[in-house]
Amino acid sequence: MKRLIYSLASAIVIALLAILGIHIFGSDSPRERVKVPGGTKGVVEELSYYIHGGKVFGKVYRPEEGDAITKRPLVVYFHEPLKTDFPESVIKSLVSDGLACYATGFRGKDGDAVTIVKRLIKEDFTEGDMVFLISDASCADEVLLAASKLGHKIQGLILIEPDPQGKAREIYQIYGKEFLTIDSGKKANAVALIENYLEERGALK
Repeated sequence: MKRLIYSLASAIVIALLAILGIHIFGSDSPRERVKVPGGTKGVVEELSYYIHGGKVFGKVYRPEEGDAITKRPLVVYFHEPLKTDFPESVIKSLVSDGLACYATGFRGKDGDAVTIVKRLIKEDFTEGDMVFLISDASCADEVLLAASKLGHKIQGLILIEPDPQGKAREIYQIYGKEFLTIDSGKKANAVALIENYLEERGALK
């Protein structure tokens, strides 16, 4: 009798563990609801890529729409790792405008940025012909070089307090009029400037 009880108890425990395992390993990326301006509800999900054996950590922000996935213009924000307050404030405003955004604390090379953007273009939530890049000063050179390699795959580039050097400076001098540059004096008004830039290029409808 004791053996039967132990067997039944063991079977129940194993079944519960199996169910728990399926739930953990079968679930989607962690999803968190966020508040964005204008009363729009947003969600943020982890989306990281392995590049050259290393993990590039990032998050997708987009308007909440249940299980549906709508292709939207995408803004990719490369920023200094651990400094997320300003990027998140910008991103949440853009989500309230109906855009999808991807943010990554970036310390890679320009080729890594190119790889990330090309992969993001293929994601279900991306309107492939409406992709824009934002970079802060910490990785502006790499993103400028990446933008030159991506060419027509992106529709605009926004630079926050850049100080380009070398080849990146040459690119900036040639194509700078096509970019939106936000220096320290304009940073407080960054969201409005970015929205105007995106609207001029057809990302906001």
